[in-house]
Parts: sequence; structure tokens; C-alpha cells
Amino acid sequence: MSALIMLSCVAQFTIFNFQFSIGTVFAQKEARITLDLKGTQNGDSITLSWGTFNKPTSPLILQTEAKENLTLRIPLNEPRLIILGMKGYNGGFEILASPNEDIRVSGRLRKAKNGNRNIVEFSKMDVSGAAWQTTYKTAVTDYFLHMDSLTDIVSSQFRDVQRVIRKAKEEKNEQVIADMYQTAQGQEYIGRVTNNYIDLNDYYKSMILKQKETFLAPLLMLRFGNNIDKNQRQLYDAMSDAAKQSYYGREVKDAVYPPSMVGNIAPTVAVMNRDRQEKLLSFTHQTNRYLLLDFWASWCEPCLNEVPNLKRLHEKYHSKGLDIIGLSVDRHFEDWEETLDEMDEPWCNYIDVDKQAIMEYQVQYIPSIFIMDASGKIIAEKLRGKDLSDFIDKLFAE
Repeated sequence: MSALIMLSCVAQFTIFNFQFSIGTVFAQKEARITLDLKGTQNGDSITLSWGTFNKPTSPLILQTEAKENLTLRIPLNEPRLIILGMKGYNGGFEILASPNEDIRVSGRLRKAKNGNRNIVEFSKMDVSGAAWQTTYKTAVTDYFLHMDSLTDIVSSQFRDVQRVIRKAKEEKNEQVIADMYQTAQGQEYIGRVTNNYIDLNDYYKSMILKQKETFLAPLLMLRFGNNIDKNQRQLYDAMSDAAKQSYYGREVKDAVYPPSMVGNIAPTVAVMNRDRQEKLLSFTHQTNRYLLLDFWASWCEPCLNEVPNLKRLHEKYHSKGLDIIGLSVDRHFEDWEETLDEMDEPWCNYIDVDKQAIMEYQVQYIPSIFIMDASGKIIAEKLRGKDLSDFIDKLFAE
């Protein structure tokens, strides 16, 4: 970040040097996981992370050197999904663990490349001692098989239509796509895709209701529900009290009956700048009339699609008192930095390294945008696109 931008950042809000400290939370129960993994090498680090779906990151449980027959003890008070991975590599394997279980995981890891990304692939994986593992994996497998079968039907029946649409997208010719959709075959294709969506949604609901008495219902809802919102309250309400009170049940409740930050003073949060310096951000003494805080990530397409709208608002209202702060939830500093260079945003950007900010702001999905007044009070949240533009226009029209 240039010196000029840093100076403008300091003018926008209070910023302090800050050193992180991490406390340890102890649980009364635990799961013991023994790993017997082939394919690791000296220097490889195995990671275990909490599985999350409706949040932008998977919090790390631990990281340790890869060894044969490695036994790890995980504090655990209720069933939780754990992601087995490798430091520096994308990809993971799901383990559904419960308290007091002795779980053994065996299989083979293989390092590979996917474009510019390092990935780790898991094969011949076997899990024993985890009571819910088979039920969960069967549900996941069946869901994807059902989705693939619907996709295969469309591909076989409308291969020509898809070829025309794919080529037109590559050539960025929207008119060809529009013309195709107006043909009889194009209309039939749209109808089939719509029916597939309805079919898959019905299958999704039946899968959740089948497990409505257990924590698997909200877990599977998170696994396949993408951005869960108030439109899925009926599905949540059908679950048993035990399912609702589980860890994943509580997470689903926050999505379908979301708590609001509006009216609260914006939390002070610890972040990192492009120079990898730890900072403490406080918005209670900002100098401009309004501040827009944008939670985003380099891999989030809706986040990137929102950038042109944010640039228009910044250009129109920055001189009148609107500041924007970008706060990335990327897991990898390099991904964040590369995307920043591509976007060329005229406002300050930071990265939420320890994920303190997403917890303090109760961020459940991205993009998540919060708007604060000069006192640091949150006056709006979860706006984007036209709704965001209309709200900002109204603020400056008053």
C-alpha cells in the first residue's frame, strides 16, 4: 500500500498498532483422531479445521507435522464436522466426529496442481469409530448423484443449445444468447433447467426432513443450502428441539432469523495491512459523515461483481463525506494481494487474518456490507446492488 493511501486511511478512522494474543478454550470432552496417511513427506504439515459452510472461513483447530499413526485430541462437546487438510494446499477431507470417540482415519494423499493453485487429493480414505460418518457421507454422496443425474439429462438433450450458449459467452455476445432463448428449443431448455432446479430443491428439503430429529438436519442444510436466509424458516421450524439446539442448529437459526447489528456501535477489530503490520481499527471517531465497511474475498464472485457499484458510489460521494473500507476474509495473503492489484480500488483495504472481525460483526456470508455514521453507529447492513445505491443516495439527499 502506498504512503499516500496510508495517509488517507489514517484520516478516515482511528488506527492503532496492536499485538495479537490468542487464548485457549478448554472443553470437558474430546474426540481422539488417529491418522494413518500415506503420501506425506518430511516437512509436510497436517491441519484440522472446523467445517463451516455459511461462513467465509474454516477456523483452524491445530496444525502439526505429518507423521505415521499420529493421534490428535480434539476438544469437543457435541458432534462437529472437521476438515482434514495440508498446510499450503487447497482441498480437504470431511470427518464427522462426536465426543468421546476414538476415530481412525486411513488413506492416501497426493499433491497436485490446479492452475496456479496447489491442491491435495485424498484417495482410498477409510474412517472407523465415527458413529455418524457413514450416514453423513451417504447423504452427501446421494445428493451429488441426484444433482449429477439431472445435469446429465440436460446435457444429453440440449447439447446443441449449450454449445451455442458457451461459445457466445466466450465471445461475450449477449445477443446470440438472447436469440437462442427465444427459439422453441431455447424455451424448452429453460423449462427443463427450471424443472431441474425445482426437483433438486424438493430433494434437498426431503433430505433435511428425513433427519429432522437430529443435528444432521441443520448440518446438511448448511452443507447444501448455500446462502440460507429467512425464506428457509419453514424448513428450520420443522426440526426437533434437539436439532435446533445443536451447534449447526444454532448456526442455521442465525441465518433464518438473523440477529441485527443495526443500532450498535461498530466493534473495534484487529486486522492486518498490506505491509503485514497488525492494526486495531476503531470507527468511533471517523472524520467523514458515513463509512461503508465491505467484507469480501478474492474467490467470491458476488463480492467482485459489487466492486463497480462501490466505485461509482465512492466517486460520487467521497468528496461529500463517504469513506469505504475493504476487509478481506481470504485465507491466503497472496490471493488477497493479487486481487487488490487487479481491482485497483481507491479506498483502504485490510485482511481479517485471525477472523476476529467476522465474528464481531456476526458475518454469515459475503459480501456483507455495513454502513456507519460519524459516531461509529451501524445504520444499515446486508445491502448490495441497487438497494445499496438507493440507500446511499437517500443518505446524501437528506
